[in-house]
Amino acid sequence: MTSQINGHTFESGCDVIDVTSMHRPDITWRFVDAAGHDHRWCVHGAPADRYDPTATYDTPTLITVSDGWGIDADDGESVEWTHMECRECGEKITRGYTADEYQQYMPGLRWCRIDGVTVSREEFERRYLEETTA
Repeated sequence: MTSQINGHTFESGCDVIDVTSMHRPDITWRFVDAAGHDHRWCVHGAPADRYDPTATYDTPTLITVSDGWGIDADDGESVEWTHMECRECGEKITRGYTADEYQQYMPGLRWCRIDGVTVSREEFERRYLEETTA
């Protein structure tokens, strides 16, 4: 937003952050293991019905099992190797992932400027109110 008031330029806006993912939960993934246990991505314990880059996804029917420690080939750091298993029967499960099909954005930092100078939101609102009620 840009406004010219009494010879001053008031500008405010919000930068956007590209959160496009090449590896995110595939919310269409569903797997029924040999024992008949149903596994899928969830948000707050309920099956996920749409993807939201700000949400936290989990698979509450699965547990992480350690396969031991090793050295990461890319950076030489120690890393724990793991896999997922059904919490009830222990069947090894590979969760479904996908990539975004189009760019995803979310709001980033808000900014405010008066006459090209960055100011706090409080200062911006105070000065804007002063100028519009003067």
